[in-house]
Amino acid sequence: MDIQPPATSLVFPDSITFNKFFKPVRIEADVFDLEVEGQIPTVLQGAFYRLGADTQYPPYLGHDIYLNGDGMMTMVRMENGHADLRTRFIQTERFKAERAARRSLYGRYRNPYTDTPEVRGKDRGTANTTAFWFGGKLYALKEDNRPTEMNPHTLETIGYTDFGGTLKGRTFTAHPKIDPRTGNMIAFAYNSDALVSNFIYLYEVAPSGVVIREERFEAPYSSMIHDFLVSENYIAFTLYPMLADQKRVEAGGPFFSWDPSHQTMVAIIPRGQGVAGLRWYHSPKLCMETHTMNAWEEGSVLHLEHFISNSGWYSQFPHVSDPNPKEEPPFGQRWSFDLSNPADEYIVTPMVPHPGEMPVVDGRFSGSYCQHIFFGAINTQLGPMLDWGPMGPPFNCLAHLDQKTGAISHYYPGANASTEEPVFVAKSDTAPEGDGWLISVIGRRDENRSDVVILDSMDLAAGPVATIRVPFRLRYAFHGCWVTAAELDWGL
Repeated sequence: MDIQPPATSLVFPDSITFNKFFKPVRIEADVFDLEVEGQIPTVLQGAFYRLGADTQYPPYLGHDIYLNGDGMMTMVRMENGHADLRTRFIQTERFKAERAARRSLYGRYRNPYTDTPEVRGKDRGTANTTAFWFGGKLYALKEDNRPTEMNPHTLETIGYTDFGGTLKGRTFTAHPKIDPRTGNMIAFAYNSDALVSNFIYLYEVAPSGVVIREERFEAPYSSMIHDFLVSENYIAFTLYPMLADQKRVEAGGPFFSWDPSHQTMVAIIPRGQGVAGLRWYHSPKLCMETHTMNAWEEGSVLHLEHFISNSGWYSQFPHVSDPNPKEEPPFGQRWSFDLSNPADEYIVTPMVPHPGEMPVVDGRFSGSYCQHIFFGAINTQLGPMLDWGPMGPPFNCLAHLDQKTGAISHYYPGANASTEEPVFVAKSDTAPEGDGWLISVIGRRDENRSDVVILDSMDLAAGPVATIRVPFRLRYAFHGCWVTAAELDWGL
């Protein structure tokens, strides 16, 4: 179908996605020796990477969602107490086509039927979600395409990888997990064999960059599956009714819509047995999993810890029938499954009393019980909520949950400041679980710029041990990682 766009304009629309603090930045920069307040910890020799969406041109259809922006990678290189910044667009085929045309050519999020005729059938990946390090390589991940390899030093785009021909599908998750016991990457893909598909693929990838195990199973409907959980012996998916529909997509509609006529379900797969041992559970309540914390086992009980919302993600995707649905914030929950019990049931335990998201645990212990969980949060006892952004209300703090004591501590960056996802770095290879540094980007709305803060994970309330001042605004990003100087082969 052909869609008539509005007149071409180089002015971004005055909408929640493109105005105020979320206006596209589009700056590719190199800043040597950023200002540093305090002292960067000696152990932090390496690079902090973060990836997000920074739209290159005003949307072809006149409006768009935040998730559909072009990938922008940020690197903050830390060496001997100094910090250097580099930002680069991911040079996807989509980005290069629009750069050559000097205008937007692609339509709705994940809907190729809404693109301009000159790019119909061409690759439309944005590579904008997760900066991920594995097997000595840096990847830009987006769940509707294969991983994009990046040069970790220059941030030049190398291009898609199929892991030496061993990855057969067309998509790959933005949230793979590293098994600390084997060093292997556990991953999945959905909508991989077709634009809309009920099949979910499971992968295990060796550090050498070869897929060593592949399986698939069929889900009851085609759901968005942004994240999943991996314990020592199990893999778990939460299936929720953010549905893709081929006919709606072909008609030019949104790729996903929330359809409450379908149940939320959980798939639990024994890692040893594989999909032959898959077991489905039905949620007693319609809900959506946003991001996962950790999974661990206690005898016959499998615990799944994640953030759960009692609504769809309406700031990005519509309700199928309600034109003005109310979006509910996510809260931390533990779902406990006694796998020795044949009943279709599990126990839900609240974990956090206020909204939160973007969690992280100490990766050295993931898949086992973790006492310490860190995440972005909204705590109005610390300060007021910030204005609603294009993906919902922004965080106003970072939080640390101590599961043994139940205590929750916070870092509050001040009024009119928002935090992003924390990245955890252990203080040493032998440090106790959770004892490390948290790195996060802070959006300073009053100054229209950003900071990178480094916090002691065991003492968030003390504030940053170092604040790296960025002289401009970094557009809000999604997910990042830390890579050591040894891994980057700096010879330090």
